[in-house]
Amino acid sequence: MNDVHMDESFIDTMLNDGVVVFKNVINANQIQLMKNEINHIQKIVMSKLNGMKRPIRTYSDIAERFLGRLDYRCGFTADIFDQVGKSLVNIIKKMSPQIDFRYYWGAIPSLGQTGSTNMHRDVYPILNTTKGVNLGTLDLMLPPYYFTVLIPLVEITKENGPTVFIKKSHRVAVVDENVSDIYAPLLTPGDIVIFEGRTMHQGSANNTNEERLITYITFVANWYHDQTFEMNDYLFPELLIKR
Repeated sequence: MNDVHMDESFIDTMLNDGVVVFKNVINANQIQLMKNEINHIQKIVMSKLNGMKRPIRTYSDIAERFLGRLDYRCGFTADIFDQVGKSLVNIIKKMSPQIDFRYYWGAIPSLGQTGSTNMHRDVYPILNTTKGVNLGTLDLMLPPYYFTVLIPLVEITKENGPTVFIKKSHRVAVVDENVSDIYAPLLTPGDIVIFEGRTMHQGSANNTNEERLITYITFVANWYHDQTFEMNDYLFPELLIKR
């Protein structure tokens, strides 16, 4: 990875807005290696999905939020993912030094001419006392315990659908989307976006004919129950083998 200049302003932005962008963090060789590995994964995934009932909803290692918008967490066994992951751990620890994290990789390819996802948070209310995307008092009191790092492998433009964030929503129990501070960063391969799991966000529509490919790495506090770490219903066991 390239040297990351992370002064206090980046930490302040994350704590204040719930999302921050770092430019030119991952070098071109690493981007290409990740892209090659994910293309290998995709060939296996898509060959098995052909002929299956869609969208895919019942497996631990892959989901299809909407037809053509996949989210898979299988096959990220190549050394490049370990290299990048270990470097990103240092950034995450600076943003939330009180928490011990574990992490996993995934990818969210969006085929051309696919619609947007719903606005959502990545975490659930810990005490399960609120409905929908709303949070409780305890949820807002906790230090940052869930981060996702988005790594675009193609140019992210208005046309192919940037991820849309509601700034400061990680500090609000009930968010009014009509009066919110909307942020939709346009990105180049090598940039990364880091956002809190409590931050409201959505993937916007891909209005082009080309696939929009983003890989991601999610950091989760060791004490937080995330079903990804309890996977037991694999559609792609062959992708668990170290490459």
